[in-house]
Amino acid sequence: MPVAFATGAAIGFSAAGFLVRRAIQAKAARSEVSVTYRGRTSNPTLIINRWSGDGKAEQCDLAKKAAAAGITVVHLERGDDLTQLAHRAVTQGADALGMAGGDGSLGLVAAVAIDREVPFFAVPVGTRNHFALDVGLDRDDPISALQALVDGEEIQIDYGLVGGRVFLNNVSFGVYAQAVHQDAYRANKTEVLTQAVADISRDKENQSAIRFTTPDGVQHDRVPLLLVSNNPYTMSGPPDYGRRVRMDSGELGVAAITNSDDAAGSAPRLGEGVATQWTTQELILESDNTILAAVDGEALEFDSPLQLTVRPKALRLLVPVGTRPGYVSPGAAAAAEWVDLAKLGDSDK
Repeated sequence: MPVAFATGAAIGFSAAGFLVRRAIQAKAARSEVSVTYRGRTSNPTLIINRWSGDGKAEQCDLAKKAAAAGITVVHLERGDDLTQLAHRAVTQGADALGMAGGDGSLGLVAAVAIDREVPFFAVPVGTRNHFALDVGLDRDDPISALQALVDGEEIQIDYGLVGGRVFLNNVSFGVYAQAVHQDAYRANKTEVLTQAVADISRDKENQSAIRFTTPDGVQHDRVPLLLVSNNPYTMSGPPDYGRRVRMDSGELGVAAITNSDDAAGSAPRLGEGVATQWTTQELILESDNTILAAVDGEALEFDSPLQLTVRPKALRLLVPVGTRPGYVSPGAAAAAEWVDLAKLGDSDK
């Protein structure tokens, strides 16, 4: 999930809440995606992670309903290599490749679909399902996503690359990445994240030693919080707080909280940092150490220098007819209006 929103939920009006309130103010229009009508696919394969989302796939009887729709089902078992499973499915004749699981597993299977030049589809049975939300799928009705294989459309959307690895949502650096890399994080997210915030607020030396340059030309050598997303986020109100209303802008969204100065010693509290947001097609990060990252929520490490780029309209995505990025439910729209984030952003200009 987006680091700013995850952290904000966990520790209230801390740095991440500040980032949401001040930096994520995009006013993008709903996308007019490129569409190719496909009708019914001939031999789609769906890989199912039965443990994702506390067993959501089994709760909705996904495997049985997918098979009834003519979809070949492959179950991800403990110890399986997901990438190998996806490649094997295409080798055996799959003309569309799908994943039912969390956002991290979606990215791995999407990467194989891109490499093997077949369309990708997603079934939202993960915990958060942010990718499904942003492309317009119904997270409350995972089975409805299967309609994309029965009588669907193919749309073309962007995807991101970090060190050559595909990401569909975002890559986080700084406090969130440091927390995710701790063994205790999965069992007690709030406590670990709160402690990570306290550590980097107490001493600047505890922040991630990552060098990058902001659009004002200032080079930073440490960062409390940095989020790079496949298309920029905008505020949508609770429960998700942030989402992308376009998935085909051809831009990375970058949101950062940086230190107000480069002085050594005590660091400012995160909420007292400088919030910056911009868009770009490429971002280069450097470090003298291994760079810790959370890629679509998964803990990964990268060597320096690290390149993040976007591939415009390069992911072929199968969706039910009429499904489009940019859909905002009435409840989310009302919540966003209540928060009145846009007005707050305008007042800061």
